[in-house]
Amino acid sequence: MNNISGGYYIVSATERPNYTSEKVISKSLFSASSCISAFYPSLDVLWNGDVEEKRKYAQALHISNTEYEKLEKWIMHISNLNLFGYPNVFVDVEYARTFYRNWLGKTLNTKIIGIATLEKYINEIIEFEGLRDVLPEERVVVENLLLRNNLISEDKRKLLGYEILGYIKGTGSFHSYLCNGLEKDYSKHFNFKVNKFGLIGTLEEAEKYASFSNEEDLESEDVLWLPWAIYEYL
Repeated sequence: MNNISGGYYIVSATERPNYTSEKVISKSLFSASSCISAFYPSLDVLWNGDVEEKRKYAQALHISNTEYEKLEKWIMHISNLNLFGYPNVFVDVEYARTFYRNWLGKTLNTKIIGIATLEKYINEIIEFEGLRDVLPEERVVVENLLLRNNLISEDKRKLLGYEILGYIKGTGSFHSYLCNGLEKDYSKHFNFKVNKFGLIGTLEEAEKYASFSNEEDLESEDVLWLPWAIYEYL
């Protein structure tokens, strides 16, 4: 199977959102949606934050102001090379590892993750969102990455599970089925369960839930729901 990359991210564990079902969703989870999990680094702070916000962010990362300035310059450099994009995506896992090693470490219960889905699903996103009709300079980094059909890295990784995600055109971000409380609908129609990471255990299950989300008359975001593999990189 050709698992095509949707980028690499650094996310922190989050407590189960109150609006989700405590009967089926684990107390702590990881998500590839910024609606659910916190992502690092935050470009809203690095690019748009004032001096005080940046000082507090450096404190949260447990780094000095000098190290924060190095971080900001490095992120700007790789952004100019289109190797990092808004809001939080690394194009290559090695850049995520560099950020993690130099400025983050393990102080915030974070993981480097990569997301990937099958080539046929990437083609569905491209068609659904009309990405080929958008000029390259007007696409965000994630959209150009999807169009390149790069395989996800297999270097020092382990599969955590699968998440039903819907890409939000023009933003570089994804909605999760959890943003919409779809786990309640899954539970009504299937024997739905998640693993200790809050993720779905198998591709077959994830494909079933994604198909259900797109075909049924459910109250959810107007996105194409697809099964995405979530890998942790060491």
